[in-house]
Amino acid sequence: MEDLMVEVCGPNGTYYKAFVKNVHEDEILVSFENDWQPEQRVKFTNARLPLPDQGKHRDYRDGENVEVFTSSNEKEQMGWWPALLKMLKGEFAVIEYSVYDSKYTDIVPLERVRPVNSNPPIDKNTFHKFSIEVPVDLREVCQDEHEHAEFKKHIGGGCVCFDHQEGTLNVLSLSESVIKRASMLADMHLRNVRQKLMLKKRTEEAVQRLQTMQSTKIRSGYTEEFRVRDDLMGLAIGTHGANIQQARHVQGITNIELEEDTCTFKVHGESQEAVKKARALLEYVEETFQVPRELVAKVIGKNGRNIQDIVDKSGVVRVKIEGDNENETPRQEVMASLVRGGVRYMSIKLNNQSQLHNTQVISDLVTFSVGKA
Repeated sequence: MEDLMVEVCGPNGTYYKAFVKNVHEDEILVSFENDWQPEQRVKFTNARLPLPDQGKHRDYRDGENVEVFTSSNEKEQMGWWPALLKMLKGEFAVIEYSVYDSKYTDIVPLERVRPVNSNPPIDKNTFHKFSIEVPVDLREVCQDEHEHAEFKKHIGGGCVCFDHQEGTLNVLSLSESVIKRASMLADMHLRNVRQKLMLKKRTEEAVQRLQTMQSTKIRSGYTEEFRVRDDLMGLAIGTHGANIQQARHVQGITNIELEEDTCTFKVHGESQEAVKKARALLEYVEETFQVPRELVAKVIGKNGRNIQDIVDKSGVVRVKIEGDNENETPRQEVMASLVRGGVRYMSIKLNNQSQLHNTQVISDLVTFSVGKA
């Protein structure tokens, strides 16, 4: 933006630092340093380009016409005043300048003294301009100059400002090459602005949902936390999370959290009854029975009929009979003792903790199956 700095002539003949925001037919829209005045339109004839950076202090002579960066009083904004250099004293200068009909003498450091700026007033050819039509839904976000920082960097500088009245993003520069690059990258820039806006909205929605969930959780007077064994998590979650979705739809349930690392569920609800109902849909446990080897066939029944009866009448999800030769790591010690005892191992998975009372039913069914056979 510094390359679009201008100096605007005030009513007292002093030139003040300002920045070009837009270029019109015979005026420029400028903002002033430190916002000491509001944005305003200035005629071309009342603005000029600043002098290039002087670097080291040049050699001045006594009696030379210069400009001094000062103000007529403490409340007034500092600007460049025409002045006469009366005397040099090391790194300081004695200068004389006029404020309306009065003359003032002051001692200022040389860094606040410069040669007379002889640049002519600007005209319509001083600045190059390219306007980008901004869609209505992007106009609010385009008002933020930070949104255009990367775009400005890639086109090589200049001023990138949004015009509220025209609904355009204006690129201004002293260099025509900057305008050419801006015209090539304009569409890409607007796409990037739209993508960032969508991402921002999604983030805000996610934060709002999280806050709502936390607020709901606080309002929920009942919470139960339980763990499910790792090898039973597939049953607990269900196909594509079907069980969790079903539990969330239980009336009175406000939230269900799952910590996958620890296989821990947290069920939040408005009533203890709702929480327990949802928990019943998610909690899976396993119960085991030892069956003598010679009775295993009777328990299974012809074509697995007895096993199916156990599943149908007890409400279990799965019945698994583990043979003598199976050597699953969790069963090594148990299987060793069972083999010596001449028995086989029956593993029954229940779909929730509350169904553990069915173990008596299962036991009776096993006994009945053996007796029936």
